[in-house]
Amino acid sequence: MGRFLTSSTLALLAAAGVQAADVAVYGQCGGIGYTGSTTCVAGSICMHYNDWYYQCIPGTSSAPVPSSTSTTSTKVSSTTSSSASSTSTAPVDNCSVQYLISFGDSYSQTGFDVTGTKPSSSNPLGNPALPGWTASGGLNWVGYLASVYNQSTMLSYNFAYGGATTNATIVQPYTSTVLSLIDQVTLFSGSIAKKPSYAPWGDNALFAVWIGVNDVGNSWWKSDYDQIVSQIMDTYFGQLKIMYNAGARNFALLTVPPIQRTPAVVAQGTDAVNGEAAAIAKYNAAISTRLAAFTSANSGITAKIIDTTVPFNKALDNPTAYGAPDNTCFNGDGKSCLWFNDYHPGIEINRLVAEAVVAAWKGSYW
Repeated sequence: MGRFLTSSTLALLAAAGVQAADVAVYGQCGGIGYTGSTTCVAGSICMHYNDWYYQCIPGTSSAPVPSSTSTTSTKVSSTTSSSASSTSTAPVDNCSVQYLISFGDSYSQTGFDVTGTKPSSSNPLGNPALPGWTASGGLNWVGYLASVYNQSTMLSYNFAYGGATTNATIVQPYTSTVLSLIDQVTLFSGSIAKKPSYAPWGDNALFAVWIGVNDVGNSWWKSDYDQIVSQIMDTYFGQLKIMYNAGARNFALLTVPPIQRTPAVVAQGTDAVNGEAAAIAKYNAAISTRLAAFTSANSGITAKIIDTTVPFNKALDNPTAYGAPDNTCFNGDGKSCLWFNDYHPGIEINRLVAEAVVAAWKGSYW
C-alpha cells in the first residue's frame, strides 16, 4: 500500500480530520499526491529528491516542503531530480556488472527516479542513496540484493512505486497518481529499455517483479474476484512481454506474500484472514499457470517463481529468533518488531526475501 498506510486507514484519517504524526526517519514527507505529514521527527529533515518523493533523512536543516503537492498531470513523470548530483551517461564497464531491474509496489520501492543520479559501484541504488525510500525502516529486499549479497557490482534500476496495482483500470490504487505496473514499464521502455551507454544491460540483467499486494488487498472480497485475477494476469504477462521484446530473458517473479498475517488484517478478524489467504492462493496459482504458458510461447527465457510465503512464515512462526517479541508488533525502527507498520514487513523479513531470491538464482547472479 502507498505511504505506509492502508487505503481504509487513510480514508478514516481524512474523514476524521486527524492530524498525522511526525514522519519517522526514511519515511515520506512530501511529493505529488502525498497528503500526509510534512514534519519529520526531531533530528531529521525533509529532503526533496524529485517532485514525487520527499524523504525524512538525518539532518538539521531543510528547504521547506511545498504546501500543495497535488497534480493533474499525467502519471508518468519526466521531471529531473533537482537533488541529483549526476546524470552521467558515461559507458559502464559491463564485464563485472550485473543489473537488477525491478517493478512492484511499496514492498519493493526505494524511491528511484530514472532521470536522476544513476546507479554506480559506489551507489548501487542511484537515487536516493542506500537504503533509499523504503517501507521497511532501512534496507528492503532490493537494497539487500544490490549491496549485501552481490558478488560483483549490481546496479539497481527499481521502478517500483508505493500503492501500485498491476492495472489501475482493473483494480484502482488508493490515489490516481500512483504508477501502476503498466506505468512503470512505460518508464522502463522510455529509458533503459534502449540500453543506453550508462546501462548497457543484456544477459547480465535480472528482471524482478513483485506486485499483487494491492491487487489482492483491494479486491479479494469481490464476487467477481476470479475474473479480476484473470484480467490482471493478462496485463501482468503483457508487461513481461514488453520486457521480453526489449531483450529481457531472465525473470524472478515474487508471489504475493501472506498479507493475511499482517497486523492490519489480523485485527480485522478470522473471516478477513481466511478470505485473504484464499484470494492470495488463487492469485499465486494464476502466476504459476500463466508463466508456464509464457515461457512456452517465448524462447530463451529462464524464469523462477520466488514463493515469498516461505521467508515470511520463517520469521512469523519464530519471531523471537529474529529479534521480535511476537509476530504482530510493529515499530518504525524496522528492527525491534517484524513489521515496520501494520502492513509492511521490517528489515528482517526483507532480508529473508532477498535470501530467497539469492537461493533461487545462486550461481547466476549471487
